Amino acid sequence: MSLTFTGTDDRLPLYAQLRDALAAQIASQVWPSGAMIPPEHELAKQFGVSVHTLRRAVQQLVDEGLLDRRQGSGTYVRRPSFDGSLFRWFNFVEATGAPKTVPESRLLSRTLRPALPHVAAGLGLAPGSEIIHVLRLRLWSGEPMVVEELHLPYPKCAAFLTVDEQEIGPLLYPAYERLLGEVVASVIDEVSIGYANDEVAQLLHIAQGDPVAHVDRASRRADATPIEWRRAYGRADRFRYRVTL
Repeated sequence: MSLTFTGTDDRLPLYAQLRDALAAQIASQVWPSGAMIPPEHELAKQFGVSVHTLRRAVQQLVDEGLLDRRQGSGTYVRRPSFDGSLFRWFNFVEATGAPKTVPESRLLSRTLRPALPHVAAGLGLAPGSEIIHVLRLRLWSGEPMVVEELHLPYPKCAAFLTVDEQEIGPLLYPAYERLLGEVVASVIDEVSIGYANDEVAQLLHIAQGDPVAHVDRASRRADATPIEWRRAYGRADRFRYRVTL
């Protein structure tokens, strides 16, 4: 008899349903980042499956980067690190020539507004749903380099509207975990080239209509639920793209 798990698609193979159930445990922080998950035989008993099926589901999560097997120790929830990952698209260094890994950050505004269609799609919401819009400026050695528009679902992330900027800090994903209880497990970046509007041009100290790189980023929980959708505008003269085939 085929087993099903709450919130999973019963059309999927059993191991895939189990994978989704385990991912939901991670997303809801039943097993927080860095924690060791229960032994395989305990999980197999808990979910009423064979150890073989359990191992196949766990291996899929290991392959996806959500779990980390440590020889002789156990299997742990991997703590993803995307610090600075957005800036792999740009070439920034300190005045000394050394790379700067964490840029300065300034929150320019935090407001409630209706979600535009592309933002709503990125957050999995109906067009016009109320969202939190955050405008943020990133700087290297005091020089503005990237403008970010962040979009968060409301009221789920309401705390982000009023929390002190010092509590947020320069890195958002640790702040999401600390302040909102949301752990980013994966991100998808889509890159294109556009032109600076008046606001972006003023913030980046370039001319209106100058080329800028657009990086659209979707950040998701372990169960693929959207946490944040953002668009970053970076100076095109600092844009870079490198791939090894």
